[in-house]
Amino acid sequence: MRLNRARGVRRFLWGLRVLRRVLADLHTGSARGFLAGSVYRTGRSVIAVQYWDSFDALDDYARDHALPHRGAWQRYLREALDDPAVGLWHETYLASPGTWEAVYVNMPPWGVGATGELEAMQANKGSARDRLRQLRRRTANRQPPREPRR
Repeated sequence: MRLNRARGVRRFLWGLRVLRRVLADLHTGSARGFLAGSVYRTGRSVIAVQYWDSFDALDDYARDHALPHRGAWQRYLREALDDPAVGLWHETYLASPGTWEAVYVNMPPWGVGATGELEAMQANKGSARDRLRQLRRRTANRQPPREPRR
C-alpha cells in the first residue's frame, strides 16, 4: 500500500487498521495454510509479505466473507478504485516443491526461512544447482500429485 497524495492520509490509515486486523487474524491460526509473514515500511509504502502453503489456501482466505480481508477489499474497490491518492498492489508467485532455495548466512529464521525447517549451510554442500537438484529429487519422492481444484 502506498500513500500517493496527502489527501489520502485517512484512507491510508484505514488501510493500516485493516492490515492490523488481517495480520492478527492470520496469526491466530484461523487461516489454514498461512505459514509466515512480515510487514515492512519504506517511505510512503507499507509492504506485507506472506508465505502460504498453496495458492488455494491463499485464495480461500482472500475470498472468505467471514474473514477481515474480503469486505475491506470490496470496500476499497467500491470507494477508491478511481482515486489515486492511495495505491495498492498485489503480487503472487507460485513455487513448486523443489524449485526454490533460500540461503541465510548468520541470520535467524526470516522470510521464507521462517516457514519450515532450515538446513545448516556448509562450505562443502555444493552449488545452488546441486542443492536444488537434490531437493527436487527428495520432494518428488515425497509429494503425491495434487488433483486440480474444481
